[in-house]
Amino acid sequence: MTKPGADQWTPENRKRIESLLEGPPGHAVFDFDNTLIHGDLGEACMYYIAFQGLVRADLDEFWQELSHPSLSARELERIRASWDRNQAFEDLQAHLEWVDELVGLYETILKSAGLEAAYRWTKSLFAHLPEKELRSIATYVFQDESRLPMDFEELPSGRRIPRGIRIIPEIHALIQSMLAGGWTVRIITASPEPTIQSVIQHWNLEEAAVRGMRLKKEGDLLLPQIEEPMTYGPGKVQAIRELDERPIDFAAGDSFTDLDMLRAAGMALLVDRDKQDLKALAEQEGFLIQAFEVQDSEGNKDYRPVGH
Repeated sequence: MTKPGADQWTPENRKRIESLLEGPPGHAVFDFDNTLIHGDLGEACMYYIAFQGLVRADLDEFWQELSHPSLSARELERIRASWDRNQAFEDLQAHLEWVDELVGLYETILKSAGLEAAYRWTKSLFAHLPEKELRSIATYVFQDESRLPMDFEELPSGRRIPRGIRIIPEIHALIQSMLAGGWTVRIITASPEPTIQSVIQHWNLEEAAVRGMRLKKEGDLLLPQIEEPMTYGPGKVQAIRELDERPIDFAAGDSFTDLDMLRAAGMALLVDRDKQDLKALAEQEGFLIQAFEVQDSEGNKDYRPVGH
């Protein structure tokens, strides 16, 4: 269940999980971002697409898709003006300001309408790209972010976006133990499905084991339409049931978005990111609660504030 140097499990959690693994093989489901890894690959890909100028803001339909009840006409006018400046000046500062404004829209929706609404809105940023290109982006971003320090990048407004991704070795080892024991392991994520499928071989899992936010396609071109269920909250459980009607024997996640999935499992593990309200709920539900600290290459702990 562990590798050398990968042993942050509490004695009680280790005992209960090892006892589970000693029994017959079962059905396990894991969230991906901040559960299999420290960091969020879906968001990192979104930032990369924005920074590299791959957002299809040259299409009229993009601006129609960008609108949301949480966004005012003034905000939309400002982002359009920022795009126009970016196109006119073609300098780094104008481009950074455009990215800054775009990330700001995502954060506005997140704060005013919630995480599911924000995730759904991102379909416009991932759409109009060939799936093959998104897969290549995800592969590159995963490798690149794995080399970066766990830190932030500051945008012109002072807004900061997280940088750095690390595999959580304890969870990696747990999945390997499950696979060796004949378990069925699935990854249920709100990130775009191709982004996670592109890197899941690092856990010795097949792409078919991943169910994520699935955009409809026209040929290989991703469309700004989500194939329901959206893998968020109750939608995660629905997606699991569509894949496998067997009981969920084990589930792991880090967020309120995973609660329904955790509650549906015989044994649930909350990856503790110091969200006190979520931790209190997990204690009431009887979930295993486990924190995994990440260290940078110099041995310093990651003290970044908790995100969503």
